[in-house]
Amino acid sequence: MSQHNARIINTSLSFFLFIVFAASQGLGQELDTVALKAVVNRAVNLMDRNLADEAIRRWDSALAMRPDYVLYKYERAICLVMGERYSQAVDALKPMYRDTMLYDRGYQLLGNSYDYLDDSAASMKIYREGLSRYPMSGRLHYELGAAAFIGGQLDSAIQWWVKGTRVEPSFATNYYWIAKTSAKTKNRIWTVFFGEAFINIETNTQRTKEVGEMLFDAWNASMSLGSDDPINFCSDQLLEEPSPFGPDVLNFPTAFEFTIAQSSQHYFPDSGVRKQLTIEQLVDVRMRFIKGWIGAGYNTKYPNDLLEWNAKLQDAGWFREYLWWVLGHGDMKEMRKYFEKNEARYDTFFGWLTKNPFPTDHPLCLGLHCSD
Repeated sequence: MSQHNARIINTSLSFFLFIVFAASQGLGQELDTVALKAVVNRAVNLMDRNLADEAIRRWDSALAMRPDYVLYKYERAICLVMGERYSQAVDALKPMYRDTMLYDRGYQLLGNSYDYLDDSAASMKIYREGLSRYPMSGRLHYELGAAAFIGGQLDSAIQWWVKGTRVEPSFATNYYWIAKTSAKTKNRIWTVFFGEAFINIETNTQRTKEVGEMLFDAWNASMSLGSDDPINFCSDQLLEEPSPFGPDVLNFPTAFEFTIAQSSQHYFPDSGVRKQLTIEQLVDVRMRFIKGWIGAGYNTKYPNDLLEWNAKLQDAGWFREYLWWVLGHGDMKEMRKYFEKNEARYDTFFGWLTKNPFPTDHPLCLGLHCSD
């Protein structure tokens, strides 16, 4: 997916979030008339179908009934961006992008519009202005990371995105891009950690399926059991970073690889190289891993919110079902067979997960830039 399309998807979600917020705060008050409500619903439907020009006409009708309502004007601007009318979007957004009702989204959409006009100087100015006003904005951290990524500065991009996960842990897009970009590097360890966290935060979208497949592939691409170098989640540079506990203690990435190697010993073939582990085998490795990780004391040396979450799931008796859910998109045929045999327990697990969601009420440490 291009950065352009990714941004369109991000901003097109905004309507529903704003309308829900407006209703909860009384900002929307009652939509003035039944007719206005019908127009708004029609506009949203047209946006869902990517019919930008028709949606603009509906937003114009809504604004005729409720003049100067900033949320409608903002949604109309989204339609201009969807229709690739970027200069018009800039003109529409300039008078309102600082409106407090838009929070960080006015800055994001105006910056996006400048990006699509290839005016990166203007977009960066807007993103940075927005970040100075909303320093806890995951969206604006994402945008600055995206700019670095497009400029070929992967390390800087990841730093921005990691910081975005820490200032706004519930904003899923930063996790998504860390996982996606890391999958194409030698540091697939970050695909493993940030991809799994992403699935816990954005649990049922097309991106969830994509990241589920990505996770399955990353685990298998990093485990060539039976070869001379069987475990490869990390680059040599990452493995050689000094441990904060001194030269006699494994650093976090090395401890992770070492514990994975121990946990997968019984899957090493007698001869040759195992090409791929099944979901069931990966689940077994993961369950052995968390026991080995805790047993070695790494959970106290290297606190990690995802591994702490894994341990909680194991203590609650749901870790196996959880791992099938996280990895299942990697082989849907195997997943369906498992589900058919375990449907009742799987449904009970989701009931438990709904009541006990992955915690995003504090900055998460997933092993990368935790002290930044």
